[in-house]
Amino acid sequence: MIDSHCHLSFDSIKNNFSVIIERAINNKITAILSINTKMNEFKSHYDLIEKYKSVFISCGQHPQHVTNKDIISAQDIIVTCKNFEKVIAIGETGIDLYNSKDHIQSQCKSFENHIEACIETKLPLIIHQRNSEDKIIDILSNYKNNELPLVMHCFTGSKKLKDFCIESNYFISISGIITFNNAKDLREIIKDIPLNLLLIETDAPFLTPVPMRGKTNEPSFVRYTGEFLSKLYDVSLLEFEKITDNNFYNLFSKAIRYKEIST
Repeated sequence: MIDSHCHLSFDSIKNNFSVIIERAINNKITAILSINTKMNEFKSHYDLIEKYKSVFISCGQHPQHVTNKDIISAQDIIVTCKNFEKVIAIGETGIDLYNSKDHIQSQCKSFENHIEACIETKLPLIIHQRNSEDKIIDILSNYKNNELPLVMHCFTGSKKLKDFCIESNYFISISGIITFNNAKDLREIIKDIPLNLLLIETDAPFLTPVPMRGKTNEPSFVRYTGEFLSKLYDVSLLEFEKITDNNFYNLFSKAIRYKEIST
């Protein structure tokens, strides 16, 4: 099983890093994608994960960290992607109108720069959306002819956004939120997502799934989300694991040369 989206550089994981990675290995997590959120912290993030064979990293600036004076250029992203071999994705990027309402135009420009870097490098794009479905759809619609390789991470969107993703052949990633008692509406929305477009993630250290609520989330906990979803989609856990692992390597094809986490 693969954790397609977590944040290994956050202190609550970084400060216990070797133990958390060891737990992931012991729980048969075979790959991890750690998501970069600040470009000025990319190098230290990369150094943290570099020695682990099947732990990967993305390159990007989270929309919450975008300001009018701090918009990462497409070229900066492109150069970084080309210079660091374990970069397999761009982002996370997108638009956040819940936490960051003051820099909407800057967020849109940053988002477009990440898209341009995706087109140039052909690396998949990881999208963050919060209270911003319409703007996300509007911007992505401008690139419809580019057939962007893309994943909508930690999906909590509407049927409209789900349908847009499916029609565009975008991947949809489900986090531990799906296991929450109050996620009935979300379960109804995602129940018909084609399994060939599905990924799973922890978004660790956040969004810890049931039954581990109250603990700091970590990559090994992605198994609980996988177990829950295999029951929701009425497929065996083994088959669900094969499907979502294959989806990960289909999208993040640069990662396919690696088979398991090791040093």
